Amino acid sequence: MKYLKKLDIKLVKGEYQNKIKGQVRSPEQIYDVFESIKDKAQETLIVLYLDKNLEVKVYSILSTGSKNETTIDFDDVYGYGFLMKAKYFILIHNHPSGEAKPSDDDKEIIKTLQDYLEIKRVKLKPLDFIIVGDMEIDKKKKKYWSMFEEMDGGEYSLGSVV
Repeated sequence: MKYLKKLDIKLVKGEYQNKIKGQVRSPEQIYDVFESIKDKAQETLIVLYLDKNLEVKVYSILSTGSKNETTIDFDDVYGYGFLMKAKYFILIHNHPSGEAKPSDDDKEIIKTLQDYLEIKRVKLKPLDFIIVGDMEIDKKKKKYWSMFEEMDGGEYSLGSVV
């Protein structure tokens, strides 16, 4: 006789206050919610899951690493998104150095994740990859870097992410 293991999912109050009501419109909104990770001494990787209307469903802290690296398990990103029935996700992490520009490792992770999702043919889509720092990185005085802003600019919209 075989038995199924019980999956126990609990909703718990997180440490970040959601200031976003309704549809997520920009990387700046995400930065406003998760800005406090800039003060962490270790790199912290967070994934934010969104539904088909770009509304926040849930976030999860995927890993906490050292002062200059952390790990990512692509199966966890996909698996949690599948459980939450999410359509999109945003990866957020900090650079304890304060520098929000992507490192070569960050660029490699982004490319590898995109390839992984394409190979697996999953329906969960990456919307953005945001790096939080505490130093202004451009003339707009932003203290974060966004893959979406660098590639497409403007606001998130369903037409640009589908």
